[in-house]
Amino acid sequence: MNRRLISIPALAATALLALSACTTAGANAGETGGEPSTPTPGGTLTYFANTEPPVWDGQRIPSLNANSINSSIFDTVVAQADDGTYKPGLATKWEISDDGLTYTFTLRDDVAFHDGTPFNAEVLKQNLDRPLAEPDLATVSTGIASTKVVDEHTLEVVLSRQNAAFVHALSTPHWPIYSGKVLAEHTSAELAASPELSIGTGAFKVSDYQKGSKLVLERNEDYDWAPETWEHDGPAYLDEVVIQFVPETQARIGALTSGQADAIDQIPPLNIPEVESAGLTVLEKDNTGTPYYVALNPNLAPFDDKNVRLAFRESVDIDGLLKGVYAGVYEKAWSTTLPGTPPEGSFDETLEGTWGFDPEHAAKLLDAAGYTEVDSDGYRVKDGERLTLRWSVDSLYQQTDQRQQLGEAIASSLKDAGFEVIRTPYDTAAYTAQLAKGEHHLADSSRGFADVGTSVYPFTTGGIPSSNGGSGINYGLLSDPAIDDAYAVISSSLDPDERIAAAKQVQHRIIDEGYVVPIYVPKKIVGTTDSVNGWKFDAVGYTDSFFDVWLTK
Repeated sequence: MNRRLISIPALAATALLALSACTTAGANAGETGGEPSTPTPGGTLTYFANTEPPVWDGQRIPSLNANSINSSIFDTVVAQADDGTYKPGLATKWEISDDGLTYTFTLRDDVAFHDGTPFNAEVLKQNLDRPLAEPDLATVSTGIASTKVVDEHTLEVVLSRQNAAFVHALSTPHWPIYSGKVLAEHTSAELAASPELSIGTGAFKVSDYQKGSKLVLERNEDYDWAPETWEHDGPAYLDEVVIQFVPETQARIGALTSGQADAIDQIPPLNIPEVESAGLTVLEKDNTGTPYYVALNPNLAPFDDKNVRLAFRESVDIDGLLKGVYAGVYEKAWSTTLPGTPPEGSFDETLEGTWGFDPEHAAKLLDAAGYTEVDSDGYRVKDGERLTLRWSVDSLYQQTDQRQQLGEAIASSLKDAGFEVIRTPYDTAAYTAQLAKGEHHLADSSRGFADVGTSVYPFTTGGIPSSNGGSGINYGLLSDPAIDDAYAVISSSLDPDERIAAAKQVQHRIIDEGYVVPIYVPKKIVGTTDSVNGWKFDAVGYTDSFFDVWLTK
């Protein structure tokens, strides 16, 4: 069996323990052919991804596949190490004022974009000023008030409020640093529409794009500024990476087993034995951030009644569903913050085992809420109205982790408790605007983040989608002052203990009120041939840059 569980802990001490227990991410994570050997430059990696990113601009809509691709095209201002600390990236150092509002970044002076233009403070200013002019960008929440070029390689950034996760934000693909020439000559909509405008400073650059089919990356021969979080200096090993977009699971697996692909994305758990029996390797890495969850809209009846929200949660047999759909590969989630999310200790272990499937108690809760009658189809009724729930679904992301199958199984199983659940799919482009109407009872999501602040934000008032869609990620439209107050501490305090305590308050509040049903801990599951070496996942659990990947010849 060639299976690797990749573990990227939040702190170095935990990392040392993990090293003795399992294979870790880094240069050896993808060495599937036996003993480690000397990396060999050259060759083309063919990678089959399960979906094509709907938007290519990382600042607009966070996307797992876009992040995995953009991490090879763009460098970040700072780099997050496996232990959760931050290292120099495009910035060699940064200083924070005593009041936590002013950040001064000293930048590298030897970096060039793929179009040959130089990276400097003026270009970084163009990039960091974007949310000031574009209020629908996801990065608006960072709170930048102004930026000032001090000199060619020094930039001063002033925040409107303290933001404990600001440095973290600059370490993620959610904030790609574009060429200043591209930003000056193209609109935000154009950046979002095509990766051909993804002109960064990264180890690979775009050489070909065929929408709906493939993206080709070629090595940046001039690349010589890799952060210390990578395993080697100089250009990438691979000559080229061909990423094909193949949503059909069996087509991806067939390509891997036949040798048509060197690596494939998102192997469904039920297909893991098929891949392993072919002598191929399966790499797994749990995500940090939020679990896959179902958000309940407490503003709309019947979920304005806490008893109905709790009855809904207790009517879902999560353990049975995960076993049936995923063969038990995915673990049940107990909270809205996942284990391993930095800072260490943010996940509240005391919530484990505190709630679960309890159909008898759920029935009593529905009785207490007034749903005492049952119609001829078996659904609960109150005042002549059937207990009907509308579940809005993002049609693209239902392809991830067999969520379409899981969602249908959840909806079907809820009939036993008397809930009628109607699932309606919407295109990704129109999804958040549809949610903003407030006509749905349920919406599902998961968010990969390596900071507790961004795992709490999807449940704050500030995260509610606007009428034009925008970047709002509070799909349950939840507005709870207790959560907002705790988030104010999480987002501003530079004291890890204060942030952890506030994060635990949020987790308890969400579970106690039944605002969300956590379902499972997402994980990245990648299949590779034995020729693939050096595969790496980032701190969130996404496939990271192809910079350290090499092929055995």
